[in-house]
Amino acid sequence: MKIVPTSVEQHINRVDRQRSLMIGISCGLLAFWSIYRVIWSLYLSMTYNFLFGSLVFQIVLWGLIGTVAAIAATAFLTRYAKTSTSGSDQSNQP
Repeated sequence: MKIVPTSVEQHINRVDRQRSLMIGISCGLLAFWSIYRVIWSLYLSMTYNFLFGSLVFQIVLWGLIGTVAAIAATAFLTRYAKTSTSGSDQSNQP
């Protein structure tokens, strides 16, 4: 099952292998931070038994950011895992 559209996957395949690892890890960390923010906001709303308008906005915003970051992390880390290093190792040999 493909998560990323084909046109986006073509752009991701143009990125260098090491850079895709860095981008994937960064997006993964951002996704975990977003999950933390959403859980913390939900905890606050349950503790005080009401929702502020700004709190609802933060829950939706961080949920959206986390979803996009998780999809990007999956795409870049999958690209990193699929690319073999054997092609680049052969070019360094005399």
